Amino acid sequence: MPKEDARGSQKMLAELIKKGGAATAEDVKAAIALPATDYKLLRWYIRGIPAIYYEVETVFQMQPKQLADAVNRFVATAGIRDINILINGIPIPDIAQINMTLVHGDPKAAQ
Repeated sequence: MPKEDARGSQKMLAELIKKGGAATAEDVKAAIALPATDYKLLRWYIRGIPAIYYEVETVFQMQPKQLADAVNRFVATAGIRDINILINGIPIPDIAQINMTLVHGDPKAAQ
């Protein structure tokens, strides 16, 4: 799967940062280049110094059978880092959560 166009992704992320607390789950999914209905977005947190460095930390929930597609989408999107997967359910996994961060800019420049 090819990398998403970094300019397009960064433009969507910049729009998301402008919305700040008014951002919706659909806005966050668009910034990460996900179709609006694929995965349940449980929460997100926007932080940083706009125009220098900012990031959106997210937590998605899905069925374990959707993990492969989700990971493929995330690794194909420029700026995504820190992908962490937690699978819940004993003895049968029934829910998976993916925590990941979408970043723009250089964190060293913000210091």
